[in-house]
Amino acid sequence: MDCKNNRVAGVLILSLVISGCGGSSSSGESGDGTIDVPLPLAPVVVSGSIGIEANTRVDGDSADRLVVGRLPLTQPQLLPASFVLAGYVSYSEDFRDISDPYDDFPQDPEDRFQVPVVPGERVFLRTFLDDSGRATVTLELQRLDGAVLESQATDPLSGLFSASVSLPLAEAADDYIVVVSAGDFDPPPVRYVLSKTAGVQSAALSLDWPSHLFVPGRAIVAMSDSSGQRMAASSLAVGQTIRELDHKHWLMAMPASRMSAQAATNGQDTLDWIDTLRQQPGVTSAIPDYVVSAQGPLDEPLYPKQWHYDLINLPAAWQLDAEGGSGVTVAVLDTGLFRDGSGWHPDLASAVVNPLPSDPPGADFVSAEFDNDSSPGRDNDPRDPGNAAGTNVFHGTHVAGTVAASATNLLGGTGVAFGSEVLPVRVLGEGGVGSSTDLIDAIRWVGDSSPPKADIINLSLGGLPAIEALQDAITDAVNNGVIVVAAAGNQTSSQPVYPAAADGVFSVSAVDGGGNLASYSNFGSWVDLAAPGGDVLRDANLDGLADLVISASGSLGANGFEPDYSGLQGTSMAAPHVAGVFALMKKLEPDLDTGTLIGWLEDGKLTSPVPGGRSDALGYGVIDAAKAALMAIENPSVTILSASPSTVSLSSETRKFQDIDLQVLGDESSGLTIDPDIVSPDWLDVSLSQTQPFSLTVALNGQLPPGGPVRTKLEVNYTTDTDSDRVLEIPVVAELVTDENARDAGRHFVLLVNTEPNAQGQLETVAQDSMVAVNGTYQFDFRLADGQGSAFTGVPPGDYYLVAGTDLDNDGIICQAGEACAEYPVTGLREVITIDENTNLTGIRMTTSYSRPTISAATPDVLPRPGFSGYKLKVPQPGSEVAPKRIGAER
Repeated sequence: MDCKNNRVAGVLILSLVISGCGGSSSSGESGDGTIDVPLPLAPVVVSGSIGIEANTRVDGDSADRLVVGRLPLTQPQLLPASFVLAGYVSYSEDFRDISDPYDDFPQDPEDRFQVPVVPGERVFLRTFLDDSGRATVTLELQRLDGAVLESQATDPLSGLFSASVSLPLAEAADDYIVVVSAGDFDPPPVRYVLSKTAGVQSAALSLDWPSHLFVPGRAIVAMSDSSGQRMAASSLAVGQTIRELDHKHWLMAMPASRMSAQAATNGQDTLDWIDTLRQQPGVTSAIPDYVVSAQGPLDEPLYPKQWHYDLINLPAAWQLDAEGGSGVTVAVLDTGLFRDGSGWHPDLASAVVNPLPSDPPGADFVSAEFDNDSSPGRDNDPRDPGNAAGTNVFHGTHVAGTVAASATNLLGGTGVAFGSEVLPVRVLGEGGVGSSTDLIDAIRWVGDSSPPKADIINLSLGGLPAIEALQDAITDAVNNGVIVVAAAGNQTSSQPVYPAAADGVFSVSAVDGGGNLASYSNFGSWVDLAAPGGDVLRDANLDGLADLVISASGSLGANGFEPDYSGLQGTSMAAPHVAGVFALMKKLEPDLDTGTLIGWLEDGKLTSPVPGGRSDALGYGVIDAAKAALMAIENPSVTILSASPSTVSLSSETRKFQDIDLQVLGDESSGLTIDPDIVSPDWLDVSLSQTQPFSLTVALNGQLPPGGPVRTKLEVNYTTDTDSDRVLEIPVVAELVTDENARDAGRHFVLLVNTEPNAQGQLETVAQDSMVAVNGTYQFDFRLADGQGSAFTGVPPGDYYLVAGTDLDNDGIICQAGEACAEYPVTGLREVITIDENTNLTGIRMTTSYSRPTISAATPDVLPRPGFSGYKLKVPQPGSEVAPKRIGAER
């Protein structure tokens, strides 16, 4: 499916067979004194590059660096204002296994970092231990003179694996020292991830987003049925039971010993404690005891992280009509929707179409050979059961959340067309795979009835060739009044991909946080328009976070899958933005159809301008929700001022100025007047053109402070004949430097591993390469094994998984929690590649990061699959002079 956190869907054969050329290499003196004639090098069969997630750094003296002769750092390691760093500490040195001479861990009791910090900002630590590990780790924040400002220690024996420190409000914004130090327990090695986001007081990948008020020191905890009766007795170590709410929910209080003096004001102690609660046996969920208050659409706790809505000018569209997509039905043909014993995902419970209590909403069209639910084959239950490997990102739930997530339930985020209805139709089964015939039948089921079962169909899937029966099904649906939107695909190709390239379908490419074509997105003359799909390799809007699209999802908890939220990237994420905007328009203009939309699109009425009118990258441009909604309003009752682009990202290296069109949406004869006094910061020059069409130019003037992204808002005050005082706010973020070339996730080992486990149940490594990052990228290659090449990078014919990662603690295993990991084509959804003498798989692009497939706010340390313990490195044969940490070229 067209999502970088999921595999291509709709294609029956997903194993990869490639063609190329063959050869071998050898040179030197033979045993009889003759000189061998140099032979050509064996051909490269697999090669490519590995990008690194935005703001990634690595500990400068991790174990894998120290064992090859590097000395421990003597000065604090410099870090930027926003970072996520993986590291290693150990109070002493020893061997984990005395029989394995390559399994030693060196002494590194303390890591020190110099970090720019602003009062109120918080630094987070998460530790990861081996199964028998008991080592504590202390996190300290110090002034440059060594004075300790705040300190917190982990306590593995009581289940506390995280810590955080913040800069007191009385301190000045400056550089400070962050210290990570190991306790003296045995065994001592500890992996950790340290993170900080400039201007943010909560962890990006942590718990629930603390955006609205909650009672400090209290939590609502759900227990499994088998554990609930033991709750009161077992909770004393981590909390005190206040009262039972029902047979499985309890109100708990945090122990006074964990409450710091600042807890009542910043609430972080409460969130750290809830993290500990979620790790306790029998706990199925834990949430803060929220304060109830009247909330609107923009008060959803995850909405501040949904940058993708500002990018498409969605808040202005909501001003034009505050009812969202009420009365419009969007069919999401995908993996189904998350559902547990409590019902549908909380963000979608009110949106799912359910005509009759006895008739489950939607339908399951997945054929038995692709199905993985409790009743294989087609039925009336469209719930997503999760993958057998436990790695499901609940793709269909994420897509549906972008379209229609509730704006009033005080959970998660909101949907583009909140208030609209979702018809879940399951066409993809285990691993996100289905058949073209299942898809065709599902489209006909939705679109052929009279009236059709949905107004809009969203297809965040693809990978098919042109199929006549598929085109006929789409054409019939469009002729019946259904609007069809599809993801353009993630192959970085101009080759048409179906169903997106089919006639009558709105094909959507993906852009990052800066409105640029995403690194993975397809493009071409068949692309109609673009929308936010995110890009984990970029922080194009300079908010200190990788550009991921946040929406509803699920994650693997102690007792199975549970509702959650995640950040994903892909054209799969872009398509539902367009489907949602079309739903807003359909609510305003019930007779809206595909032909009308095509005419408006080609006239530039629905998108931000593109030079020349259209491009192969963005089609007719990025969807502009406000412009689109206005086209559907016959007689606007309100007049507003809108900005295009609706957000501004500036950089001293890539974009020093930005022109902004100020558009009058509504009644253009309303006498709109703009106040020339634009509220802006000192480091930004702003000029206004007061004759229609109105415009602004904003430019950096050399006064931008260094250190990290700076955020502000331009305030444009204006009046109309009916409104005496209105304000247009334009978010602006600017930065002096770029992060891309400085990214470093540590020395990477790239492996080709067998797809079938050996006798010990492990996926054995057959070939191995290693390298360091150069300008924020890793380069690798493997050649065909012929007995004369490298014993480690030579590849015999066979089927393999291509994986990569770090071994920061030198235990001979990569991709453990707290270490970087990448899998081809997408981490968590590895696919088989077949290598033989004809293979020529070059130009591969992978992404490495410390996060795992589901970027979960509740469980940031969930592994890609249950019981997964990483990939074991290739060990030299007895007598080999090759050190295991030098296998492959150190590039």
